[in-house]
Amino acid sequence: MRIIVRLIPWVSCAPVTALARDQQQPVPVTGMTTGLGSGAGECPTRWEVNAMHDEGGPRWDLYIQGLAALQNKTDTDELSHFGISGIHGRPYIPYNGVGPVSGDEKQFVAWHRPYLALYEQTLGAEIQHIASEYSGDNASAYRDAADAFRLPYWDWAADPTLPPACAPERVKVWGPGGALALRNPLYSYRWPEHPLNQTLFPGSLDWPPETTRASNSSAANPDFSPDAVNANLRRVADQIKDQVYRTFTYASTYDQMSSMADPTGVSLEASHNIIHNAVGGSFASLDITAFDPLFMLHHANLDRLAALWRAAHGNATDTWEPYASPGLYGTARGANVTAESPLRPFYQPDGRAFHTGLSAAATPPFGYGYAELADWDRARDDAAHDRARRGVVARVIEVYGGGGGSGGGDGKATVNKAKKLDSVAKENAEGKEEEEWFLKVAVDRSDLELPCSINVFAGDILAGCMALLAMPREGLAHAEIPLQRTVRRLGLDAADRSAVEQALREQLRAEVRGSNGTTTDAKTIASLQLHLMALAVTTHGSKSEFPVYGERTTYVKILPAS
Repeated sequence: MRIIVRLIPWVSCAPVTALARDQQQPVPVTGMTTGLGSGAGECPTRWEVNAMHDEGGPRWDLYIQGLAALQNKTDTDELSHFGISGIHGRPYIPYNGVGPVSGDEKQFVAWHRPYLALYEQTLGAEIQHIASEYSGDNASAYRDAADAFRLPYWDWAADPTLPPACAPERVKVWGPGGALALRNPLYSYRWPEHPLNQTLFPGSLDWPPETTRASNSSAANPDFSPDAVNANLRRVADQIKDQVYRTFTYASTYDQMSSMADPTGVSLEASHNIIHNAVGGSFASLDITAFDPLFMLHHANLDRLAALWRAAHGNATDTWEPYASPGLYGTARGANVTAESPLRPFYQPDGRAFHTGLSAAATPPFGYGYAELADWDRARDDAAHDRARRGVVARVIEVYGGGGGSGGGDGKATVNKAKKLDSVAKENAEGKEEEEWFLKVAVDRSDLELPCSINVFAGDILAGCMALLAMPREGLAHAEIPLQRTVRRLGLDAADRSAVEQALREQLRAEVRGSNGTTTDAKTIASLQLHLMALAVTTHGSKSEFPVYGERTTYVKILPAS
């Protein structure tokens, strides 16, 4: 592995290593600029990956070939798969003059939007080049597909199954010269040299020659079993769906939606972490997870869920409460971070200023959208915005509230359905009040050996888990584990508060499971707190409004024992 040493003159905002990529000038993040409509907000949409795969044809052919081309570029190229993936963690060398940048905090959702846009625009350039090589009757179809191409997403909340396209080692597509068989670039990423450089990737001597899933594979015993991954995902499927829905219905501020640092405990980060740990292998290692081609599909869905939350809450907020940085994302420790703080190392199109939480608040400036947000992005008055908002809410309730499957395809049915919501909203029935049970979890990360999962059981039933990645290594983390399904599986009536409290008090227990499979009794973790809680929820007859929550009631401390 050859990393070229250069001095990068334009900025040095955080500690950097002595090594730098072969980079002469800043790489601006413009997003995709092809296929845009003439009106504001008219952008091609990101497709759900299984729908794109099922459709096949030019869009899929170009995606696979583009990924392969990007992965085959030299590791010294800042616009290679290696170069962009390495921004997220190892090899901890500067990008755009900034590094290292890995970590999770309130900038979590905002930071990853320009990160994905950088990868998307770079992949899009490869796809444009490949499409230009087609000739004959199909040439125009491939050029049109290249213009409309946007990064797909994996909706793990609606369908927590490894996308089938990621399973085979080899695939066939139609290339410019005809039928083409190639190594599947969605299966894994092969390291450009093996063993890896021990200075840049310490402890990697026993790593396999490619990224892994399902286990911490070794070079002698690699494991890429989709069945093992899917078994892990099935165990957390109900929790993920319920938890994502709870983010939509309960989180009312950006902080609550984005970060496990917020005491409310309903962040998308919490669900996102569970997916990383459930997939396992190198995908669960924060230092190298971004090298796995599944990473961009995973984070494109996180980006989509955050965009849907923003619309469902009517642009409630694009800001977060200021906080002192723990020294992540290329920001000095103790620096005051706000929505106007730079998202390093991602430059705006002018190449002079970094993107911020505000410049990354919406998707159209980066040249893409999501099908569920087509009406929202084009709305220009309050009435249209409210109609579009209720369309998004209806779709969230349908997919994540127990009403249906993944969005899939280009989402035209969703858009058409949203246009009928004026009449749907008039069908409100009298509100129905129910009791919703959950477990509130809080822990100081510094008390744990990270990464790990805090698993909670009711008897032999896995009620849910809190997943923590390797960074940040300090600070309080918060999550909520929904217990409605657990209450039903125990044969309890959620409305019978006394019976539910007694049963859960007696049966709930927790363990801490490390990345190597070892378990620790949660009672030995001094800072770990588990509180059994409930609140009244009033549901509507309307299919386009979220339920209304009452006050929380804390019933009992499970840990530390009361």
